[in-house]
Formats: sequence, C-alpha cells, structure tokens
Amino acid sequence: MAVSVGQVEQLIEKIAPRSWAEDWDNPGLLVGNSSRKVERIILSLDATLEVVEEAVQKKANLIISHHPLMFKPLKNLRSDQRPAIIPLTIFQKGISFYAAHTNLDQSELSSSLTFAKVLELKTTEFLSLTSSEINTGKSRGYGIIGYLPQPVTLGELWGTFLTKINNVSSNCFPREYDLSSVRLAGNPAQKIKKVAIINGSGSSFVSKAIFQGADLFITGDIDYHGVLDSLEAGMAVGELGHFFSEIPMIKSLFEYLSKDKTMNGVQMIISEQSKNPWERRG
Repeated sequence: MAVSVGQVEQLIEKIAPRSWAEDWDNPGLLVGNSSRKVERIILSLDATLEVVEEAVQKKANLIISHHPLMFKPLKNLRSDQRPAIIPLTIFQKGISFYAAHTNLDQSELSSSLTFAKVLELKTTEFLSLTSSEINTGKSRGYGIIGYLPQPVTLGELWGTFLTKINNVSSNCFPREYDLSSVRLAGNPAQKIKKVAIINGSGSSFVSKAIFQGADLFITGDIDYHGVLDSLEAGMAVGELGHFFSEIPMIKSLFEYLSKDKTMNGVQMIISEQSKNPWERRG
C-alpha cells in the first residue's frame, strides 16, 4: 500500500523536527509535493547525479538525503548549468526530494550516538547542547562526549573502532567499505579515556572538545590548524571523512522508517551510488 510524501515527512519530523535545523540550513521537501504517492524510496547521504539516475532506474518515487540539494537560491533553471541539472532531472522524472540535515544531526539517529554505542561510552553528554527543556527533562545537541569503560592506548582503540564500525553486524554501515582514507593524528601510545565525537565537519567543535577534557576527538573532517590546536592541547584526532562519519545516520533512518507500520508495503533502498568521494591513490 502506497503512502504519501507528506506521511513520510511527518514520520521523519516526528523524530527530527525541521524547527531544529540551523537558520542557514535548507531541510524539508525541496522537490515535489506532499500529496504525491510513494511506493519506493531511495535513501542517500547526498543527491548526486548518480544517485538520481539510480532512483530513476529503480523507479523510486522519493529520494531522502541527509544533505540538501540547494543551500543557496538558484538564479536560473537552465539544463546546461550544473547547479540546476539535478533538481530539474528530479522534477522532470516525477520524483520527490526530501532532506533532513542539521535537524537529523541533533536527533537520536545521529551518527555520533551510534559511534558512542560502539565505543560503549559511559557518563555521556552532548558535546554542544542546543536545547534543554526543564519541564520534560529532554535535551538535544550536536555530538557526544563520554568515558571509555577503561583507558586504552590510542593505537589499540583506533584499530578496534575501525574494525567494529566496518562490520555490518555493528549496525553502523549499510555495507563494508574501504577505510584506507581515514586518518589519525596523535601518539599511538597515548592513553585514551575520554572521547568526543562529532559527525560531519568538526573544526568548529575543537575548542569545546578540548575544554571538556577529551583525549580523543573523532570527527568527519577537520582543518589543518584544528588538528595542530588539538595536538598542542594533548588531544588526539581521528578523522573518518565526512561520508563515513555520517552514513550511519542513513542506515539508522532506514531502520527507523522500516519499523513504522505506516511504511508497510513501501520498498526502501539505501543507494548503492552513495559513496565516499575520496579514493585511495598510489
């Protein structure tokens, strides 16, 4: 039985309301309309042309992406101009497009929380608190920081962590990946007890992690000076890459939607074309 785009919107915004998104962000339904029927959904981290072509090939009615199509208004809809090609193709093929970005980052489906579970972090709190409701006791924020069950060397922790997250049974990744592009900065012999995690771009959270006493900062990507600042403060840095730090959210969203009875009869697919853009060279 088909559902409407609007019903899928409601399910996602039940757990990640659009009102949580940053002012500069552009989540929500960006192409299509809420009344359109949905029988097949493609979930992806990004809406690349390859993902759109896959959606067309597999006859998907809706693409759900973490990253929005458009952050800035388009000045034209010319089919010979690259910024317009993807939204035009989606529209012309009768496919709807929905994005859940910074609102999803603050939800219980956050990759940061998934990684924290893999590391079995204790006494956790948000790395950056964005809201705390006194009446309900509920809070939300970006990232997570907490303690390992026991101290372990950086080298041992990093190796074990990468092995665990790349194991399909860990419920992190939808499939196994080549993790040769991930990077680690720090002394492998350093003892690690407190870990801060932030999926996506982590440079603006470095000072918070240092201030809160993290021994290791795990993120998607970080700038050169952010790494230097971290090391000077005695904090090691694990850079997963943007894709690997956020693809767990797509798997979590897939599982969240699959479990809802509203979605019975709707086929959901995690895109095979949603890939890490960095390739190993040499």
